[in-house]
Amino acid sequence: MTAKTKPLFLGIDTGGTYTDAVLWSEAGGPSGKVLAKAKALTTRHDLAVGISGAVGAVLEKSGTDPAAIKLVSMSTTLATNALVEGQGGR
Repeated sequence: MTAKTKPLFLGIDTGGTYTDAVLWSEAGGPSGKVLAKAKALTTRHDLAVGISGAVGAVLEKSGTDPAAIKLVSMSTTLATNALVEGQGGR
């Protein structure tokens, strides 16, 4: 990354139905700029499948080299949903 290049950030949110990914840059003003976003089905049996699907789509849409990403942030509602629905371990 050069001095003029702004860092890129990848956000991932795994929900009960969909996994969302967004690629964001500090460039483009005080609010930054969304470069690409994508959605994939959440795969509860193997979360990596849904996550890699959403992330792969974001990288493909934006033409971004994964090495250019400075920070990855992950969030999920799965644990909260399991507690609310009474589906946690016993």
